[in-house]
Amino acid sequence: MNKLRYIRYSRKSSEAKERQALSIIEQNIECDKYALKEGLKVITKIDESKSAYKPRNRPEFDKMLALIESNQADAILAWHPNRLSRNPEEGGRLLQLLQDGAIKEIRTSSGDIYTPESDQLVLQINFGAANQYSRDISRNVKRSLKHKAERGEYPRAAIVGYDSQGEKGRKNLIPNSFEAPIVLEVFQMASTAKYSLGYLVDYVHKKGLRTKRDKKISKSHLYSILTNPVYYGYFYQNGELYKGVYESIVAKQLFEAVQKALKDRSKPKVNSWSSQYNGLIKCPSCGCAYTTSCKVKNYKRTGRTVTYIYLHCTRRKGACTQPPITLEKFEEQLIEKISQIGIDEEVWKLGIDLLKEKHNYEAERNMSQLSGFQTQYNKIQDKLNRLIEMRADEELTRSEFMIQKELLLGEQARIKGLIDDREVSLNDWLELAESFVNTAFHARNIINSGTNQEKRDLIIAVGENLFIDDKRLEFSFKKPFDILLKPEYRTNGQARQDSNLE
Repeated sequence: MNKLRYIRYSRKSSEAKERQALSIIEQNIECDKYALKEGLKVITKIDESKSAYKPRNRPEFDKMLALIESNQADAILAWHPNRLSRNPEEGGRLLQLLQDGAIKEIRTSSGDIYTPESDQLVLQINFGAANQYSRDISRNVKRSLKHKAERGEYPRAAIVGYDSQGEKGRKNLIPNSFEAPIVLEVFQMASTAKYSLGYLVDYVHKKGLRTKRDKKISKSHLYSILTNPVYYGYFYQNGELYKGVYESIVAKQLFEAVQKALKDRSKPKVNSWSSQYNGLIKCPSCGCAYTTSCKVKNYKRTGRTVTYIYLHCTRRKGACTQPPITLEKFEEQLIEKISQIGIDEEVWKLGIDLLKEKHNYEAERNMSQLSGFQTQYNKIQDKLNRLIEMRADEELTRSEFMIQKELLLGEQARIKGLIDDREVSLNDWLELAESFVNTAFHARNIINSGTNQEKRDLIIAVGENLFIDDKRLEFSFKKPFDILLKPEYRTNGQARQDSNLE
């Protein structure tokens, strides 16, 4: 009777290269049937779902060898030798333990037996064949992924915002109807540099955006989304940039604006707010953001309880000389500022009419610009084709080729972004222009009676460089709202209407 103490070891990698191997359950069934038939004493059963292609990647394998080296076991039962090793280092460890007698036997469920006295060349061949098979598979996979990337097909699993679609081996990305609009929205918010990653993480969580494994998106994951060129139609494969042939979610210009905002750490970020004004205003003395505090005061003589709300510097850099200002005084000044760009109903209606007139002119101008951008795009494509020919003829090293290719693809992406913008910008231009006129018309009402979010959105839309100096609000109006500060805007508009009537 065999008195050896066996460890049953089963392994199945989840990687694509080993999908053809029996599952762990099937391996266990085969090994258990063989052990029962041969009367083997199995003292420990180990299952592992890790690849054996690279050494020092399998904790359960290391545990098995530790049991053998400590003389708690002295034999191994596996479905096939390639379950034990696919790399020379770990194959060598097994062969050495077998040669030293620490391993008395290695058995497979098909009946193969390897002992210290037997010819170990057969086992070495099995280990070597398994390693060579893995190397061949790895080369084939890399070659396949390279060809896929050259075709412009994204060579990995779909990321947040996208789904994979197509037949096996030719799958590519398509925007997910639920996720893509949220991804675009968070890019737009991030480009303003007004929101912290923490706030954006909470925002996408409330919107229902989750990872592909249905987990909450973390700060690091959101940062990787905001810095991933895949979203504007380009991707890296083995360090080389490729142009995708799938639909992009964001424009190149928006992506670059987000990168600039992420690098600018001097701007105040808002994590959350109880007041609509938190994080929007900057202290002129120390550069910190302004926040809001509530103070409740009880008057014993009258029994009244009054809540006072103040805006003040956060003083995150230490002491600051700027005094706080009450919310009431601040909003009085804000209304005074916003009133400077307000327009009355007559000018508002006139503005809408003028915008519709200008729409036809912009349509013709748009087509002319599109033609020019398309010519530039085609010239860059010709340069890329020539670059590939020079690389094929070995006129350029791989490093030179990749540097020049990335520069050309970057410029091509910029031109493509301009083309895409022009293709949709005509209606967008009209919508934005109407929004501009409507904002100017409703601005005062929003500050007086709008919701907190409406007030916040209005300030972000019309103002920049906000600060409070000695309780005095100062800020600049963004373009095109700054033109409304000029008195002649209204008189010119009226004159235009009169001339049309004549």
